[in-house]
Amino acid sequence: MTDTFPPRLNHVAFSMDRSRLDDAGRAEILDFYGDVFGWTEGDNSMEQGDPLILYTGEFAQFVYLLPSDEPLVCPRLDHFGFQVATRAELEAIVDRAKARQARDDRVDIIDVKSRLTHGEASEYELTSAYIGFVLPFMVELQHIGRRS
Repeated sequence: MTDTFPPRLNHVAFSMDRSRLDDAGRAEILDFYGDVFGWTEGDNSMEQGDPLILYTGEFAQFVYLLPSDEPLVCPRLDHFGFQVATRAELEAIVDRAKARQARDDRVDIIDVKSRLTHGEASEYELTSAYIGFVLPFMVELQHIGRRS
């Protein structure tokens, strides 16, 4: 019997300046995203182009960074998002990023904000924050809690 499911997000991949993905750059990226988000380095031994693969902790979900002489450049608010289970988890991640920001001005944070959104059957509180470091995209964190 085969499990079926609708298509779902598996990974995000983009090119980065080759110099940002040298040994020192990889170490910085792994240190930051490991400390703040808990991401770990994936095995790239079967990949072409020496990408840096960041496992996000969820099975089969990862961020794929490919060294390039023509890297992606995008506006500050371009991002990809992760949903977290609790507002406390979101705030803890932001706090870790703020601790890093105190030591490194390359850390970019758009602080925690909440708003009500209306669904068909209930209202929801959407809490979000954005964190950026070295990658062309920011990472948005969201917690969605049912209000009624």
